Amino acid sequence: MSSNDTIRVYLYGEFRKLAPDTSPFGESFIDVPCREGEKIETIISRLGIKRDEVSHIFLNGEYSSAQRHGQAGDRLGLFPKNMSLLYRQYFPVKGGD
Repeated sequence: MSSNDTIRVYLYGEFRKLAPDTSPFGESFIDVPCREGEKIETIISRLGIKRDEVSHIFLNGEYSSAQRHGQAGDRLGLFPKNMSLLYRQYFPVKGGD
């Protein structure tokens, strides 16, 4: 699959176990088929991750809401609850409240 029809999901913390390369020194990502107009929360669900397990979401480097829509070629970063950051206190969430 090419980046023309997938979204690259970078996985951090305990989510790394879902990536083909689980090495602590490797890049933990998975290329996921992306459907047009699909919300990030749907992509998360298709990965088998419960929404309440996710602490922070970044879409193309922007702190994001799970309600945003992804598209082919995007980069999505997912952090689990046990890797919570103070980020949300300093930066607005794109596509959120």
